[in-house]
Amino acid sequence: MRGRLVIKVGLLLLVLLVLTVAIVGVFVRKSVLESSEETARTVAEIVRDSLTSYMVLGVIDKRDILLEQIRSTQGLEYVRVIRGEPVVRQFGPGKESERPMDALELEVIKKGIPKSELIETKDKVLYRLVMPYKASSKGEINCMRCHQVKEGEVLGAVSIGMDLTQKRTEAMVLLGAYTLTAGGVFAFLFWILIRHFEPYRKLFEEMKSVLNSFKEGDFRKRIRISLEDEAGDLARVINSVGETLGKTLLSIREKVSMLIGYNVLETENALKDTEKIVEELVKISHFKRTIEQDMSKSDIYSRLELVLSDYMSLDKFSIYEVDEGRNRMELVTVHGEKMWCSESILENANECRAKRTGEDVDSQEFPCICPKFAHNDLCSTQGIQYYCIPVNVGGKVGNVVQIVYEKEMDMFVRMLIPYIKGYLQEASPVLESRGLMELLKQQSYIDQLTGLYNRRFLEEIADKLSAQIKRRGTTLGILMVDIDYFKKVNDQYGHDVGDRVLKEIAQTIRNTVREADYVIRFGGEEIMVLLVDVKEGKAKEVAEKIRRAVENKVIEFSGGVIKKTVSIGVSEFPKDCDGKLWQCIKFADVALYRAKEEGRNRVVRFTPDMWSGEEY
Repeated sequence: MRGRLVIKVGLLLLVLLVLTVAIVGVFVRKSVLESSEETARTVAEIVRDSLTSYMVLGVIDKRDILLEQIRSTQGLEYVRVIRGEPVVRQFGPGKESERPMDALELEVIKKGIPKSELIETKDKVLYRLVMPYKASSKGEINCMRCHQVKEGEVLGAVSIGMDLTQKRTEAMVLLGAYTLTAGGVFAFLFWILIRHFEPYRKLFEEMKSVLNSFKEGDFRKRIRISLEDEAGDLARVINSVGETLGKTLLSIREKVSMLIGYNVLETENALKDTEKIVEELVKISHFKRTIEQDMSKSDIYSRLELVLSDYMSLDKFSIYEVDEGRNRMELVTVHGEKMWCSESILENANECRAKRTGEDVDSQEFPCICPKFAHNDLCSTQGIQYYCIPVNVGGKVGNVVQIVYEKEMDMFVRMLIPYIKGYLQEASPVLESRGLMELLKQQSYIDQLTGLYNRRFLEEIADKLSAQIKRRGTTLGILMVDIDYFKKVNDQYGHDVGDRVLKEIAQTIRNTVREADYVIRFGGEEIMVLLVDVKEGKAKEVAEKIRRAVENKVIEFSGGVIKKTVSIGVSEFPKDCDGKLWQCIKFADVALYRAKEEGRNRVVRFTPDMWSGEEY
């Protein structure tokens, strides 16, 4: 800005200097020319009057002396008298005929009008004036007495040449002196102006710098004020606005941090930071309202996955759920090509560092910090990094979100972390609520004595399970298990021992079948086992395995030990019925009664001859 100001002021003063010098030059030139013309006219008048007097006195032959005196006295280049045509006819050509007239003189003699010209060369300046004399019978001297001419005829002319070279030199010297003087004055004025405007220039530069900082969202800079006029007042207003905006935006960020429970990563642009925070809060609020309407945790997990993948643009991450009761972790979702953690955390939740400590696990904090990260070789050789966030659900770690990324994405991921935590924090109470609902629902399906599913659960899943079996084209094995002579246990040892026996046999059956199979307390001492996707004909083998396991089970109680046996009826869906699950359940029950009739402690596979009725 200072350079532009110097150039502009300098150019302005230079133009003014040139204009004033030009005006003075024109004025001096005009003055010299007007003075020269006036002198020439005066000389011409003197010559005319003197020659007239000489003619009257009869001493016209002395005119050369007169002309020489006039020339030398007035400092003229030359003075010549030129005879007109009437005088030449009367008195002859005279001495002037020795020098022929030039074009200017001929024009004056011909037209009788005064003419002048300025002849300028590098070395000389000549001013010429030719004044005509006309015959007149009026006035003090009557020209008609001596000349035989008509009134108004041109008798001749006086041609005068003035050397103005010296005057030009003097004018140039004068103009040069003026230029130097004016230049000095303008230079001094230039210095005064620059010095006067320097504080304003500095102030405007600082204003520009501070306002640009405000534009970029940095409200920490202030204008240094040295002026006490209106410009200083403007600077103070700008400083006040910056301070107010900075405090306001800081207050917004602090309140947001208090609201969400952690500090959001800040940059040097407070405006964009605040805009980003508000925008994210709006999105997080919308996310919360949305998941509050979801019915299950799986819906919430799906929305979290959508946020991380589509909105946050993360391509490698996993979401785990902690099963506190069994101290295991379940992989809810994995986004990317692989599961990044060791499968040992799925069997023992405490193997997960984030779950065990309840704190963020950051591989940048210490290289390859978690030994259960299954690809620490990539962490150390290829710059793969990870960040695991434990999610507090109901006062303990209920979920872990793991983000895996390349080293060059570090700044991007770290800017996302606070917002990811915002989504997780809003999801936490909803996940807890849905978890409690699912737990209550699950408990309503659990028999409190044996821990097995109850008949209500069977009624809930029957239609879905049969539809799945049909769609997959597989077989569902149905086992109806009854404890032999269970009433005698109650009668002989009491109901406490009877309950103990029922629980032990239920657990034995549970341990004998697969995790995917369902074990249901159908009623009293009767237990149903549903073998999902079993091979055709294999249900009877599983039933026999259960029978042997129970037979070999020794049940201890305070009064001693007891061993029991079971009878099992087997049917297979949909092979044994017309696509109706409850019909196959009835057929398994029919087979169970056949097993009892045949002596108990045995497995009987249903056959069509065991049922003759049309309705089941």
